[in-house]
Amino acid sequence: MNNVYVIASGKGGAGKSTTTAYLGVELCKNGKKVLLIDMDEGLRSLDIMLNVSSHTLFDVSDIIKGNCNVNQAVIPVKQCPNLYLLPAPITVNSLNSPKGMRLLCEKLSEYFDYILIDSPAGVGKGFKNAVAGADNALVVVNPDTVSVRDGAYVAKLLRESKIKNIRLVINKLDKKLIKKGVFYNIDETIDATSLQLIAVIPNDIELVKSFDNCGNNLYKSPATLAFERFAKRLNGENVPLMDI
Repeated sequence: MNNVYVIASGKGGAGKSTTTAYLGVELCKNGKKVLLIDMDEGLRSLDIMLNVSSHTLFDVSDIIKGNCNVNQAVIPVKQCPNLYLLPAPITVNSLNSPKGMRLLCEKLSEYFDYILIDSPAGVGKGFKNAVAGADNALVVVNPDTVSVRDGAYVAKLLRESKIKNIRLVINKLDKKLIKKGVFYNIDETIDATSLQLIAVIPNDIELVKSFDNCGNNLYKSPATLAFERFAKRLNGENVPLMDI
């Protein structure tokens, strides 16, 4: 299952769901078939972000419990060919089966080039369920003290869960706040988390707007350009980080 990634951060608001959605879109633009799995029970958001909420009937817990088959629960994102979503349960505590999640991802990994699992905030049961299905991890942090500390702790838990390939995503980087001493710079964030960097995403309000067309808008904002490079780097291409 070298193609299954969990996107985690520990702290809420770091940008896990945005990272999951945009990375999925950009991987599809590179010819990959991608499944996004939303694991945020009760607070799911990927179906809204990808404009498929009206099509959600079953969720990941329904598959694991045997209430439906995979084809009934997985939703194609029509405006982005080769992108699919498996929604999170709408009620809390619907899923408590790390083993079931592991078996599901093993099965699904045969049909997709990448599976991206959107982990919920915190490090409780939901986090453990999300991690159980993955062999790789992307730790998303904002370059502030709390987010970086939480990201470092999450990386420790991921290593304890036997996930060896863990990469760092610095999100919402703001050069002005770095100069004011509010944010860590890139090197300080890497040192504080002890993780290998794979992507830097600038703080960009245009990022939210472009979800109206699944990231296919005519205007290329700095963040969408950074996600383009992120996807290529994850796919093994020798592409430099975006010059922030």
